[in-house]
Amino acid sequence: MSHHFDYPTDETLDISDAYCFAGPGDRHGPRTVFGMNTSPFGAPTWNAAGYYELKIDTDGDYVEDITFRATFPTGSDGVQHVQVEQLTDAAATDRTASGTIITPPNAPIGQVVECSNGIKLFAGPRLDPFRNYIPYPVTTTNCLAAGTFPDFASLGPAHNDFANTAVRSYVLEVPVAITGHRRVHFWATTAYFDTGHNIWVQTQRAGKPNMTTFFAFATGSAKVPDYNSTAPTIDLVGRPAHPATAPASGIWGQVRDNIAAVVEAGGTYPDFPHSFPTARAYGAWAADALLPNVIGFTPGTVALWDPWCDIQNGKGVIEDIASNIIKMIVNQDFSSGLEPGPLLDYFPYLSPPPTPAG
Repeated sequence: MSHHFDYPTDETLDISDAYCFAGPGDRHGPRTVFGMNTSPFGAPTWNAAGYYELKIDTDGDYVEDITFRATFPTGSDGVQHVQVEQLTDAAATDRTASGTIITPPNAPIGQVVECSNGIKLFAGPRLDPFRNYIPYPVTTTNCLAAGTFPDFASLGPAHNDFANTAVRSYVLEVPVAITGHRRVHFWATTAYFDTGHNIWVQTQRAGKPNMTTFFAFATGSAKVPDYNSTAPTIDLVGRPAHPATAPASGIWGQVRDNIAAVVEAGGTYPDFPHSFPTARAYGAWAADALLPNVIGFTPGTVALWDPWCDIQNGKGVIEDIASNIIKMIVNQDFSSGLEPGPLLDYFPYLSPPPTPAG
Protein backbone atom coordinates (compact mmCIF):
# COMPACT_ATOMS: atom_id res chain seq x y z
CA MET A 1 0.00 0.00 0.00
CA SER A 2 2.65 2.45 -1.08
CA HIS A 3 0.75 5.02 -3.05
CA HIS A 4 -2.99 4.42 -3.05
CA PHE A 5 -3.71 7.93 -1.77
CA ASP A 6 -1.26 10.11 -3.71
CA TYR A 7 -2.54 9.33 -7.19
CA PRO A 8 -1.93 11.90 -9.94
CA THR A 9 -4.58 13.32 -12.22
CA ASP A 10 -3.65 10.67 -14.78
CA GLU A 11 -4.49 7.45 -12.99
CA THR A 12 -2.67 5.36 -15.59
CA LEU A 13 0.63 6.64 -14.16
CA ASP A 14 -0.33 6.02 -10.53
CA ILE A 15 1.98 3.55 -8.77
CA SER A 16 0.19 1.77 -5.95
CA ASP A 17 3.06 -0.53 -4.92
CA ALA A 18 6.62 -1.64 -5.66
CA TYR A 19 8.06 -5.00 -4.61
CA CYS A 20 11.22 -7.08 -4.85
CA PHE A 21 11.77 -10.70 -3.81
CA ALA A 22 13.49 -13.92 -4.85
CA GLY A 23 12.18 -15.99 -7.72
CA PRO A 24 13.16 -19.64 -8.11
CA GLY A 25 16.85 -20.04 -8.87
CA ASP A 26 18.18 -22.21 -11.64
CA ARG A 27 21.53 -23.77 -12.57
CA HIS A 28 22.79 -20.28 -13.43
CA GLY A 29 22.08 -18.90 -9.96
CA PRO A 30 19.43 -16.81 -8.17
CA ARG A 31 16.69 -14.87 -9.93
CA THR A 32 15.05 -11.72 -8.55
CA VAL A 33 11.52 -10.43 -9.10
CA PHE A 34 11.15 -6.66 -9.53
CA GLY A 35 7.72 -5.18 -10.01
CA MET A 36 5.23 -2.35 -9.66
CA ASN A 37 1.46 -2.16 -9.54
CA THR A 38 -0.36 0.76 -11.13
CA SER A 39 -3.85 2.09 -11.86
CA PRO A 40 -5.47 0.92 -8.60
CA PHE A 41 -8.82 2.50 -9.42
CA GLY A 42 -9.46 0.75 -12.69
CA ALA A 43 -7.84 2.78 -15.48
CA PRO A 44 -8.81 0.90 -18.65
CA THR A 45 -5.42 1.04 -20.40
CA TRP A 46 -1.76 1.75 -19.86
CA ASN A 47 -0.57 5.23 -20.77
CA ALA A 48 0.71 4.82 -24.33
CA ALA A 49 2.88 7.93 -23.98
CA GLY A 50 4.21 7.19 -20.49
CA TYR A 51 7.28 5.47 -19.08
CA TYR A 52 6.99 2.72 -16.46
CA GLU A 53 10.46 2.15 -15.02
CA LEU A 54 12.04 -0.40 -12.69
CA LYS A 55 15.33 1.03 -11.42
CA ILE A 56 18.19 -0.93 -9.86
CA ASP A 57 21.30 0.41 -8.14
CA THR A 58 24.01 -2.27 -8.10
CA ASP A 59 26.92 -0.40 -6.46
CA GLY A 60 25.36 1.18 -3.37
CA ASP A 61 25.32 4.84 -4.36
CA TYR A 62 21.51 5.12 -4.74
CA VAL A 63 21.88 6.02 -8.43
CA GLU A 64 20.35 3.57 -10.88
CA ASP A 65 22.79 1.43 -12.88
CA ILE A 66 20.03 -0.49 -14.67
CA THR A 67 16.63 0.76 -15.78
CA PHE A 68 14.01 -1.52 -17.29
CA ARG A 69 11.72 0.91 -19.10
CA ALA A 70 8.33 -0.39 -20.21
CA THR A 71 6.23 1.41 -22.81
CA PHE A 72 2.85 0.43 -24.20
CA PRO A 73 2.49 1.46 -27.83
CA THR A 74 -0.84 1.00 -29.57
CA GLY A 75 -0.98 -0.73 -32.94
CA SER A 76 -3.04 0.28 -35.94
CA ASP A 77 -5.71 -2.16 -34.76
CA GLY A 78 -6.02 -0.27 -31.47
CA VAL A 79 -4.45 -3.09 -29.43
CA GLN A 80 -1.71 -2.20 -26.97
CA HIS A 81 1.41 -4.30 -26.60
CA VAL A 82 4.39 -3.98 -24.27
CA GLN A 83 7.99 -3.12 -25.07
CA VAL A 84 10.80 -3.15 -22.50
CA GLU A 85 14.18 -1.48 -22.95
CA GLN A 86 17.17 -2.25 -20.75
CA LEU A 87 19.32 0.82 -20.13
CA THR A 88 22.62 0.64 -18.27
CA ASP A 89 25.23 2.95 -16.76
CA ALA A 90 24.70 6.65 -17.61
CA ALA A 91 21.78 5.85 -19.92
CA ALA A 92 19.89 4.33 -16.98
CA THR A 93 19.50 7.81 -15.47
CA ASP A 94 18.59 9.57 -18.74
CA ARG A 95 14.99 9.51 -19.97
CA THR A 96 16.12 10.87 -23.33
CA ALA A 97 18.45 7.90 -23.86
CA SER A 98 17.59 4.70 -25.70
CA GLY A 99 18.44 1.21 -24.54
CA THR A 100 18.43 -2.37 -25.77
CA ILE A 101 14.96 -3.72 -26.50
CA ILE A 102 14.65 -7.08 -24.70
CA THR A 103 11.08 -7.95 -25.69
CA PRO A 104 10.05 -9.71 -28.91
CA PRO A 105 8.04 -7.62 -31.42
CA ASN A 106 4.46 -6.90 -30.42
CA ALA A 107 4.81 -8.62 -27.05
CA PRO A 108 1.31 -9.24 -25.71
CA ILE A 109 -0.21 -7.69 -22.62
CA GLY A 110 -1.58 -10.13 -20.08
CA GLN A 111 0.76 -13.01 -20.94
CA VAL A 112 4.14 -14.21 -19.68
CA VAL A 113 6.78 -13.14 -22.20
CA GLU A 114 10.26 -14.67 -22.51
CA CYS A 115 12.71 -11.84 -23.11
CA SER A 116 16.40 -11.61 -23.95
CA ASN A 117 19.06 -12.76 -21.47
CA GLY A 118 16.71 -15.09 -19.60
CA ILE A 119 14.39 -12.32 -18.33
CA LYS A 120 10.70 -13.06 -17.87
CA LEU A 121 8.05 -10.33 -18.26
CA PHE A 122 4.43 -9.94 -17.34
CA ALA A 123 2.43 -6.76 -17.87
CA GLY A 124 -1.30 -6.86 -17.36
CA PRO A 125 -4.23 -6.86 -14.94
CA ARG A 126 -3.79 -8.72 -11.64
CA LEU A 127 -5.56 -9.03 -8.30
CA ASP A 128 -4.19 -6.41 -5.91
CA PRO A 129 -2.01 -8.52 -3.58
CA PHE A 130 -1.67 -5.98 -0.80
CA ARG A 131 -4.09 -5.57 2.05
CA ASN A 132 -5.09 -2.67 4.24
CA TYR A 133 -7.95 -1.17 6.17
CA ILE A 134 -8.14 2.40 4.88
CA PRO A 135 -8.87 4.09 8.24
CA TYR A 136 -5.43 2.95 9.47
CA PRO A 137 -3.30 4.85 6.91
CA VAL A 138 -5.69 7.81 6.83
CA THR A 139 -5.51 8.18 10.62
CA THR A 140 -1.72 7.74 10.57
CA THR A 141 -1.33 10.45 7.94
CA ASN A 142 -3.53 12.83 9.94
CA CYS A 143 -1.55 12.17 13.12
CA LEU A 144 1.75 12.82 11.35
CA ALA A 145 0.39 16.13 10.11
CA ALA A 146 -1.07 17.16 13.48
CA GLY A 147 1.52 15.70 15.85
CA THR A 148 -1.04 13.52 17.63
CA PHE A 149 -1.10 9.81 18.51
CA PRO A 150 -3.47 7.42 16.71
CA ASP A 151 -6.20 5.46 18.46
CA PHE A 152 -6.36 2.43 16.18
CA ALA A 153 -8.53 0.43 18.57
CA SER A 154 -11.43 2.79 17.95
CA LEU A 155 -11.34 2.21 14.19
CA GLY A 156 -12.10 -1.50 13.94
CA PRO A 157 -13.12 -4.08 13.17
CA ALA A 158 -10.70 -4.10 10.24
CA HIS A 159 -11.43 -5.52 6.82
CA ASN A 160 -9.37 -5.49 3.63
CA ASP A 161 -10.55 -2.54 1.57
CA PHE A 162 -8.48 -3.79 -1.40
CA ALA A 163 -10.04 -7.24 -1.53
CA ASN A 164 -11.14 -8.23 -5.04
CA THR A 165 -9.73 -5.10 -6.64
CA ALA A 166 -7.56 -5.08 -9.74
CA VAL A 167 -4.29 -3.35 -10.54
CA ARG A 168 -2.06 -3.26 -13.60
CA SER A 169 1.18 -5.08 -12.81
CA TYR A 170 4.54 -4.73 -14.55
CA VAL A 171 6.75 -7.57 -13.32
CA LEU A 172 10.18 -8.86 -14.35
CA GLU A 173 12.12 -11.90 -13.16
CA VAL A 174 15.81 -11.16 -13.70
CA PRO A 175 18.83 -13.55 -13.55
CA VAL A 176 21.67 -12.78 -11.17
CA ALA A 177 24.01 -12.48 -14.16
CA ILE A 178 22.36 -9.10 -14.82
CA THR A 179 22.06 -7.75 -11.26
CA GLY A 180 25.14 -9.32 -9.69
CA HIS A 181 25.24 -11.19 -6.38
CA ARG A 182 25.72 -8.15 -4.15
CA ARG A 183 22.90 -6.29 -2.39
CA VAL A 184 20.95 -4.07 -4.77
CA HIS A 185 18.66 -1.09 -4.24
CA PHE A 186 15.39 -0.99 -6.16
CA TRP A 187 12.64 1.57 -6.79
CA ALA A 188 9.97 2.21 -9.41
CA THR A 189 8.97 5.38 -11.28
CA THR A 190 6.50 6.61 -13.84
CA ALA A 191 6.97 9.60 -16.15
CA TYR A 192 5.36 11.47 -19.05
CA PHE A 193 6.71 13.90 -21.65
CA ASP A 194 5.66 17.53 -21.13
CA THR A 195 5.49 18.82 -24.69
CA GLY A 196 5.00 22.41 -23.55
CA HIS A 197 8.33 22.43 -21.72
CA ASN A 198 10.04 19.77 -23.86
CA ILE A 199 11.02 17.69 -20.85
CA TRP A 200 10.27 14.35 -19.24
CA VAL A 201 8.43 14.74 -15.93
CA GLN A 202 8.60 12.05 -13.26
CA THR A 203 5.11 11.51 -11.91
CA GLN A 204 5.75 9.08 -9.08
CA ARG A 205 8.53 7.24 -7.22
CA ALA A 206 7.79 4.17 -5.11
CA GLY A 207 9.96 2.08 -2.82
CA LYS A 208 9.10 1.48 0.81
CA PRO A 209 5.37 1.50 1.62
CA ASN A 210 3.38 4.68 2.25
CA MET A 211 6.34 7.07 2.24
CA THR A 212 4.75 9.61 -0.08
CA THR A 213 1.29 8.93 1.33
CA PHE A 214 2.43 9.68 4.86
CA PHE A 215 5.00 12.41 4.29
CA ALA A 216 4.09 14.20 1.04
CA PHE A 217 0.77 15.17 2.61
CA ALA A 218 2.02 15.92 6.12
CA THR A 219 2.58 19.57 6.92
CA GLY A 220 5.55 21.25 8.52
CA SER A 221 8.39 23.69 7.89
CA ALA A 222 10.59 20.92 6.48
CA LYS A 223 8.07 19.81 3.86
CA VAL A 224 9.60 18.88 0.52
CA PRO A 225 7.21 19.78 -2.30
CA ASP A 226 6.50 17.17 -4.98
CA TYR A 227 8.59 14.45 -3.35
CA ASN A 228 7.41 12.03 -6.06
CA SER A 229 9.45 13.93 -8.65
CA THR A 230 12.76 13.43 -6.85
CA ALA A 231 15.48 10.74 -6.86
CA PRO A 232 16.79 8.68 -3.89
CA THR A 233 19.98 10.74 -3.75
CA ILE A 234 17.96 13.66 -2.34
CA ASP A 235 16.54 11.65 0.55
CA LEU A 236 19.43 12.24 2.96
CA VAL A 237 19.98 15.89 2.06
CA GLY A 238 19.26 17.91 5.18
CA ARG A 239 20.38 15.21 7.63
CA PRO A 240 22.60 16.99 10.19
CA ALA A 241 25.86 15.71 11.67
CA HIS A 242 24.06 15.25 14.99
CA PRO A 243 20.74 13.77 13.82
CA ALA A 244 19.25 13.19 17.28
CA THR A 245 19.63 16.78 18.44
CA ALA A 246 20.30 19.30 15.65
CA PRO A 247 17.73 21.00 13.39
CA ALA A 248 17.19 19.13 10.11
CA SER A 249 15.68 19.92 6.73
CA GLY A 250 14.57 18.20 3.54
CA ILE A 251 12.57 15.00 3.44
CA TRP A 252 14.87 13.44 6.05
CA GLY A 253 14.12 16.26 8.47
CA GLN A 254 10.42 16.02 7.77
CA VAL A 255 10.30 12.28 8.38
CA ARG A 256 12.28 12.65 11.62
CA ASP A 257 10.25 15.53 12.98
CA ASN A 258 6.81 14.19 11.97
CA ILE A 259 7.53 10.83 13.61
CA ALA A 260 9.07 12.52 16.65
CA ALA A 261 5.88 14.50 17.16
CA VAL A 262 3.77 11.32 17.08
CA VAL A 263 5.87 9.38 19.61
CA GLU A 264 6.12 12.48 21.79
CA ALA A 265 2.33 12.73 21.86
CA GLY A 266 2.01 9.02 22.65
CA GLY A 267 4.93 8.90 25.06
CA THR A 268 6.24 5.80 23.26
CA TYR A 269 9.77 6.92 22.37
CA PRO A 270 11.37 5.27 25.44
CA ASP A 271 9.48 2.00 24.95
CA PHE A 272 11.14 -1.39 24.37
CA PRO A 273 12.67 -2.57 22.05
CA HIS A 274 13.63 0.85 20.60
CA SER A 275 14.22 2.91 23.68
CA PHE A 276 15.46 6.46 23.13
CA PRO A 277 15.97 9.34 25.56
CA THR A 278 14.01 11.82 23.45
CA ALA A 279 11.31 11.74 20.80
CA ARG A 280 13.67 13.42 18.33
CA ALA A 281 16.26 10.69 18.85
CA TYR A 282 13.64 8.04 18.04
CA GLY A 283 12.55 10.05 14.99
CA ALA A 284 16.17 10.16 13.79
CA TRP A 285 16.47 6.39 14.12
CA ALA A 286 13.24 5.91 12.18
CA ALA A 287 14.25 8.37 9.44
CA ASP A 288 17.57 6.56 9.01
CA ALA A 289 15.73 3.25 8.71
CA LEU A 290 13.20 4.55 6.17
CA LEU A 291 15.48 6.67 3.98
CA PRO A 292 16.67 6.60 1.29
CA ASN A 293 13.31 5.40 -0.01
CA VAL A 294 14.56 2.32 -1.83
CA ILE A 295 14.10 -1.42 -1.34
CA GLY A 296 17.39 -3.16 -0.52
CA PHE A 297 17.70 -6.84 -1.43
CA THR A 298 20.38 -9.51 -1.66
CA PRO A 299 19.66 -11.82 -4.62
CA GLY A 300 18.92 -15.40 -3.64
CA THR A 301 17.80 -14.64 -0.08
CA VAL A 302 14.40 -14.63 1.61
CA ALA A 303 12.54 -11.32 1.33
CA LEU A 304 11.09 -9.73 4.46
CA TRP A 305 10.44 -6.05 5.16
CA ASP A 306 9.85 -5.23 8.83
CA PRO A 307 12.22 -2.38 9.80
CA TRP A 308 10.77 -2.02 13.32
CA CYS A 309 12.25 -5.50 13.87
CA ASP A 310 15.47 -4.39 12.12
CA ILE A 311 14.74 -6.50 9.02
CA GLN A 312 14.91 -4.90 5.59
CA ASN A 313 15.56 -7.34 2.78
CA GLY A 314 13.31 -6.94 -0.23
CA LYS A 315 9.57 -6.44 0.07
CA GLY A 316 7.28 -9.30 -0.84
CA VAL A 317 3.63 -9.47 -1.80
CA ILE A 318 2.49 -11.56 1.15
CA GLU A 319 3.83 -9.38 3.99
CA ASP A 320 1.60 -7.09 6.05
CA ILE A 321 3.71 -4.11 5.03
CA ALA A 322 0.97 -1.62 5.89
CA SER A 323 1.20 -2.70 9.53
CA ASN A 324 5.00 -2.79 9.42
CA ILE A 325 5.30 0.86 8.38
CA ILE A 326 2.82 1.91 11.08
CA LYS A 327 5.05 0.25 13.71
CA MET A 328 7.79 2.67 12.68
CA ILE A 329 5.51 5.67 13.14
CA VAL A 330 4.21 4.79 16.62
CA ASN A 331 7.09 2.70 18.07
CA GLN A 332 4.66 -0.02 19.06
CA ASP A 333 3.97 -3.48 17.73
CA PHE A 334 0.91 -3.38 15.50
CA SER A 335 -0.96 -5.72 13.20
CA SER A 336 -4.03 -5.15 11.09
CA GLY A 337 -4.97 -8.79 11.61
CA LEU A 338 -5.75 -9.08 7.91
CA GLU A 339 -4.82 -12.24 6.02
CA PRO A 340 -3.08 -12.19 2.62
CA GLY A 341 -5.06 -12.87 -0.50
CA PRO A 342 -4.42 -15.71 -2.95
CA LEU A 343 -1.12 -15.84 -4.84
CA LEU A 344 0.40 -18.05 -7.49
CA ASP A 345 3.47 -20.21 -6.81
CA TYR A 346 4.87 -19.45 -10.25
CA PHE A 347 5.64 -16.33 -12.29
CA PRO A 348 4.12 -13.70 -12.21
CA TYR A 349 3.09 -14.76 -8.66
CA LEU A 350 0.21 -12.27 -8.51
CA SER A 351 -3.19 -13.86 -9.06
CA PRO A 352 -5.44 -13.16 -12.04
CA PRO A 353 -7.82 -10.22 -11.66
CA PRO A 354 -11.34 -10.66 -10.32
CA THR A 355 -13.86 -12.03 -12.78
CA PRO A 356 -16.35 -9.29 -13.73
CA ALA A 357 -19.87 -9.85 -12.44
CA GLY A 358 -22.33 -11.21 -14.95
